Amino acid sequence: MGRKSPKQEDAIRPDEVRLGRVNGVFGVSGEVRLFLHNRETELFAGEGAQVTLVSTEGERRVLNLRSRQGAGKRILGRIEGVVCPEGARSYIDWEIVIAASALPSTADGEYYQRDLIGLEVRTAEGEVVGTLTEIMEGPVVDCWVVRGSEGEVMFPAIKDIVVDVDLERGITIAAPVQEFEA
Repeated sequence: MGRKSPKQEDAIRPDEVRLGRVNGVFGVSGEVRLFLHNRETELFAGEGAQVTLVSTEGERRVLNLRSRQGAGKRILGRIEGVVCPEGARSYIDWEIVIAASALPSTADGEYYQRDLIGLEVRTAEGEVVGTLTEIMEGPVVDCWVVRGSEGEVMFPAIKDIVVDVDLERGITIAAPVQEFEA
């Protein structure tokens, strides 16, 4: 995984969303290997999308990025203007960001992780569990991590447990916290 630098962190604006990063070179024609937080995204398909690439030194470049599936779980990308391995190599560890306003709208019952992190979590009885601090992506189901006064608790993000998500009021879960503790 790429290294994060203070200059890179400072160069990413609060109204931007991190989509992933360039993490390697593929082949001899300038393609790159991508790590995307949402591997299923269609954002870069076809003609691709305008993104901002942010270097570890804080340099920002607005370029078009296209992606395609590679062998296995690889995601391969093409950065506008890059035609050789040396050019591709110069983008390793650059973060891929986009303005939040440029993201596609979500369907009913779908949320961006950035919208859920920080929401208060309560049981159906109204007991405050804490604040959603992390979403751990799993191969079958995601697990949500909540930090509260009693420590940290983790539970699967499935309909039987997550009763309601309201971006204004928070998240309601079905069971008391004790049922999730190991």
